[in-house]
Amino acid sequence: MIAEIHSLAEYEAELAKPGLVVLDFYAPHCGPCHVIAPLYSKIAEDQSSVRFYKVNGVDEAGSEVQKKAEVTWWPTLVVYKDGKEIWRDRVPNPPSRKPLESLEYYLKTVVA
Repeated sequence: MIAEIHSLAEYEAELAKPGLVVLDFYAPHCGPCHVIAPLYSKIAEDQSSVRFYKVNGVDEAGSEVQKKAEVTWWPTLVVYKDGKEIWRDRVPNPPSRKPLESLEYYLKTVVA
């Protein structure tokens, strides 16, 4: 399941918890974001021990989270382990599956 992070406090609370967290920083008007959304959902379905979130970088709260995470591109995928960033990739425009394939491979090696 993928949840939405709506505030900086939620973001910080999730990072304070142990385990793996994946964030998809996106914008509603971003074409590549729409292209990768089903692929991101599929990865989330396959990784039950990892927490998956989306962050809308356009709304006020989401832009605060995006700034704190130092994200400057949509979509950007970031993985945290026990609150520390351990992986990051940007999906290019035009979109490519490569960052999502890399995420999927990375999660399988870290979770295993």
